[in-house]
Amino acid sequence: MKILLVCTEKLPVPFIRGGAIQTYIDEILPYLNREHKITVFSVTDPDLAEHEVRDGIRYERAGGDTEAYYQAVANFVAGEMFDWVIIYNRPKYLPLVAAAAPNSRFLLSMHNEMFGDGKIAPEVARHCLQIVEKVVTVSEFIAHGIADLFPEYRHKLQPVYAGVNLKRFQPPWASDAAKRRADLLAAHGLKDRKVVLSVGRLSKKKGPHILLSAFSEVIEQHPSAVLLLVGSKWYGKNEEDAYVLELKKLAQSLGDYVRLSGFISPVEIPDYFLLGDIFVCASQWQEPLARVHYEAMATGLSIITTARGGNSEVIVPNENGLLINDYQNPHAFATQINYLLSRPDLSGDMGRRGRYLSETYYSWSRVASDILKILADGPRSNRILLDDPKDKAIAERQY
Repeated sequence: MKILLVCTEKLPVPFIRGGAIQTYIDEILPYLNREHKITVFSVTDPDLAEHEVRDGIRYERAGGDTEAYYQAVANFVAGEMFDWVIIYNRPKYLPLVAAAAPNSRFLLSMHNEMFGDGKIAPEVARHCLQIVEKVVTVSEFIAHGIADLFPEYRHKLQPVYAGVNLKRFQPPWASDAAKRRADLLAAHGLKDRKVVLSVGRLSKKKGPHILLSAFSEVIEQHPSAVLLLVGSKWYGKNEEDAYVLELKKLAQSLGDYVRLSGFISPVEIPDYFLLGDIFVCASQWQEPLARVHYEAMATGLSIITTARGGNSEVIVPNENGLLINDYQNPHAFATQINYLLSRPDLSGDMGRRGRYLSETYYSWSRVASDILKILADGPRSNRILLDDPKDKAIAERQY
């Protein structure tokens, strides 16, 4: 089959600037490309050619604002022939592209809440849902949100959980990883520290201010603890706004108990995960299901996360992590962080359980396989039968 993947207009593929959707596309490409002819359309970047072929995959890129970008996509497909076109996270523009490619079939891949008020007009949404063969979503939370708004299209919705690169993200007990971790801790001046890791953009909805407010309570019980905040305001750069400046003031008040990394290249991110002892996601918004959960599990880290959006779908409480319902309360985070730091054996067991789950359910090869089965008109592929009933809470369920 000839398959076109249309990335969003924000960041390029390959994921040289980061980005969840860009990572998702980049990671499934090698599997799609084994038996199919693949083209990727993404935004231009100074470090990437507008037209190129890499590893047998064709890349086309265009710039401009959002409207101009999707018009460029439409112009491109009008002169080509694809069996399938996969549009990522932009239902609003799918009808434009579909009109230019009347002989192609369309799949919509949803990674955020893009069907709500202010994102798309209801009549455009219904037209989009009528056109597509299927809508795959990164979580049941996203699928339910669409179904609540447009119940007549419930049958087209299919959650397909994302994945993680199991070779790039290694647990500390893997071959050579222990030495690598020791070297990294020494290089960062974190030897003999207990590293509480949080990875994500420095935005209010991600909640780093909550962690900073919680940490004075943590260090009262664990004076060797350090909070490592990895990320910047936006992908690929270290811009600062009023919120980031306020975070830096809070961090300075805690001295050496807090480290802010700034933007870290996607290539280096696995090393930062390897620095952690526990992982914390303080999302304040209805998170679709943050990719960092998969990466933390693959690295063998116990997880503390908020019961917001789809985050809880990959957590079995007290098995691979802990959930926080009182997500705006710094004390709630401090309590759970102190709980795991005081119980390193339990934290380690949670981390091993997380690695097992990532190996069993969350490889990129599984993601690609699920997508290809949908494109091949096969049976729904995202139900997993499990031996351990406790794992059912995080398994991929048929919607």
